[in-house]
Amino acid sequence: MISLEVFSVAHNNLSGNIPEPKAQFGTFDETSYEGNPFFCGSMLHKSCSKTDSPSTTSSASNDEEDSLLDMYVFHVSFLVSYAVMLLATFVVLYINPYWRRVWFSFVENCITTCRYSTVGNFLGYYIFRRCV
Repeated sequence: MISLEVFSVAHNNLSGNIPEPKAQFGTFDETSYEGNPFFCGSMLHKSCSKTDSPSTTSSASNDEEDSLLDMYVFHVSFLVSYAVMLLATFVVLYINPYWRRVWFSFVENCITTCRYSTVGNFLGYYIFRRCV
Protein backbone atom coordinates (compact mmCIF):
# COMPACT_ATOMS: atom_id res chain seq x y z
CA MET A 1 0.00 0.00 0.00
CA ILE A 2 1.58 3.23 -1.04
CA SER A 3 -1.28 5.71 -0.78
CA LEU A 4 -2.56 5.16 2.78
CA GLU A 5 -2.33 8.48 4.62
CA VAL A 6 -4.49 7.92 7.68
CA PHE A 7 -4.81 4.72 9.71
CA SER A 8 -6.71 4.55 13.01
CA VAL A 9 -8.19 1.67 14.98
CA ALA A 10 -8.50 3.81 18.12
CA HIS A 11 -11.22 3.16 20.67
CA ASN A 12 -12.51 -0.10 19.15
CA ASN A 13 -11.86 -2.36 22.15
CA LEU A 14 -9.51 -4.55 20.12
CA SER A 15 -6.98 -6.93 21.64
CA GLY A 16 -3.89 -8.80 20.61
CA ASN A 17 -0.44 -8.18 19.23
CA ILE A 18 0.18 -5.31 16.83
CA PRO A 19 2.36 -6.52 13.94
CA GLU A 20 5.83 -5.08 13.57
CA PRO A 21 5.76 -1.70 11.83
CA LYS A 22 6.90 -2.29 8.26
CA ALA A 23 6.87 -0.01 5.25
CA GLN A 24 4.11 2.57 5.47
CA PHE A 25 2.63 1.20 8.74
CA GLY A 26 5.88 2.29 10.41
CA THR A 27 4.92 5.92 9.82
CA PHE A 28 1.83 5.81 12.05
CA ASP A 29 2.22 6.65 15.75
CA GLU A 30 0.63 5.46 19.00
CA THR A 31 -2.48 7.62 18.56
CA SER A 32 -3.64 5.27 15.79
CA TYR A 33 -4.00 2.50 18.40
CA GLU A 34 -5.11 4.38 21.55
CA GLY A 35 -8.21 3.36 23.51
CA ASN A 36 -7.56 -0.37 23.12
CA PRO A 37 -6.31 -1.51 26.55
CA PHE A 38 -5.54 -5.06 25.43
CA PHE A 39 -3.38 -4.11 22.45
CA CYS A 40 0.32 -4.80 22.86
CA GLY A 41 3.45 -4.60 20.76
CA SER A 42 6.60 -2.62 20.13
CA MET A 43 4.63 0.32 18.71
CA LEU A 44 2.90 0.85 22.09
CA HIS A 45 5.95 -0.02 24.20
CA LYS A 46 3.88 -2.71 25.91
CA SER A 47 5.08 -6.31 26.06
CA CYS A 48 2.88 -9.16 24.83
CA SER A 49 3.88 -11.77 27.40
CA LYS A 50 1.34 -14.29 28.70
CA THR A 51 1.40 -12.77 32.20
CA ASP A 52 0.04 -9.45 30.91
CA SER A 53 -2.91 -11.00 29.11
CA PRO A 54 -6.28 -10.87 30.87
CA SER A 55 -7.42 -14.09 32.48
CA THR A 56 -10.47 -15.82 31.01
CA THR A 57 -11.01 -18.52 33.64
CA SER A 58 -13.18 -16.42 35.92
CA SER A 59 -15.36 -15.21 33.06
CA ALA A 60 -15.92 -18.80 31.89
CA SER A 61 -17.26 -19.85 35.28
CA ASN A 62 -19.48 -16.75 35.37
CA ASP A 63 -20.86 -17.67 31.95
CA GLU A 64 -21.74 -21.15 33.21
CA GLU A 65 -23.51 -19.72 36.25
CA ASP A 66 -25.40 -17.22 34.08
CA SER A 67 -26.49 -19.92 31.64
CA LEU A 68 -27.70 -22.15 34.49
CA LEU A 69 -29.62 -19.26 35.98
CA ASP A 70 -31.09 -18.44 32.58
CA MET A 71 -32.21 -22.06 32.08
CA TYR A 72 -33.79 -22.08 35.53
CA VAL A 73 -35.66 -18.86 34.76
CA PHE A 74 -36.71 -20.28 31.38
CA HIS A 75 -38.09 -23.49 32.93
CA VAL A 76 -39.97 -21.65 35.67
CA SER A 77 -41.47 -19.14 33.25
CA PHE A 78 -42.46 -21.94 30.86
CA LEU A 79 -44.24 -23.89 33.60
CA VAL A 80 -46.02 -20.80 34.90
CA SER A 81 -47.15 -19.85 31.38
CA TYR A 82 -48.36 -23.39 30.72
CA ALA A 83 -50.34 -23.47 33.97
CA VAL A 84 -51.91 -20.07 33.29
CA MET A 85 -52.98 -21.05 29.76
CA LEU A 86 -54.42 -24.38 30.97
CA LEU A 87 -56.32 -22.65 33.76
CA ALA A 88 -57.62 -19.96 31.38
CA THR A 89 -58.87 -22.64 28.97
CA PHE A 90 -60.74 -24.46 31.75
CA VAL A 91 -62.27 -21.22 33.01
CA VAL A 92 -63.46 -20.19 29.54
CA LEU A 93 -64.94 -23.64 28.87
CA TYR A 94 -66.65 -23.62 32.27
CA ILE A 95 -68.19 -20.17 31.73
CA ASN A 96 -69.26 -20.40 28.08
CA PRO A 97 -71.54 -23.40 27.31
CA TYR A 98 -71.45 -22.88 23.52
CA TRP A 99 -67.63 -23.03 23.38
CA ARG A 100 -67.73 -26.04 25.73
CA ARG A 101 -70.05 -27.95 23.33
CA VAL A 102 -67.89 -27.01 20.34
CA TRP A 103 -64.71 -28.10 22.16
CA PHE A 104 -66.14 -31.47 23.23
CA SER A 105 -67.53 -32.05 19.74
CA PHE A 106 -64.07 -31.37 18.31
CA VAL A 107 -62.45 -33.77 20.78
CA GLU A 108 -65.05 -36.44 20.00
CA ASN A 109 -64.43 -36.07 16.24
CA CYS A 110 -60.67 -36.39 16.77
CA ILE A 111 -61.06 -39.52 18.88
CA THR A 112 -63.49 -41.09 16.40
CA THR A 113 -61.23 -40.31 13.45
CA CYS A 114 -58.17 -41.72 15.22
CA ARG A 115 -60.05 -44.85 16.30
CA TYR A 116 -61.40 -45.61 12.83
CA SER A 117 -58.06 -44.83 11.26
CA THR A 118 -56.27 -47.17 13.66
CA VAL A 119 -58.86 -49.94 13.32
CA GLY A 120 -58.80 -49.56 9.52
CA ASN A 121 -55.00 -49.81 9.46
CA PHE A 122 -54.98 -52.91 11.66
CA LEU A 123 -57.80 -54.49 9.63
CA GLY A 124 -55.97 -53.79 6.36
CA TYR A 125 -52.74 -55.22 7.80
CA TYR A 126 -54.61 -58.32 9.03
CA ILE A 127 -56.25 -58.92 5.63
CA PHE A 128 -52.94 -58.35 3.85
CA ARG A 129 -51.16 -60.89 6.11
CA ARG A 130 -53.95 -63.48 5.56
CA CYS A 131 -53.69 -63.12 1.77
CA VAL A 132 -49.90 -63.40 1.60
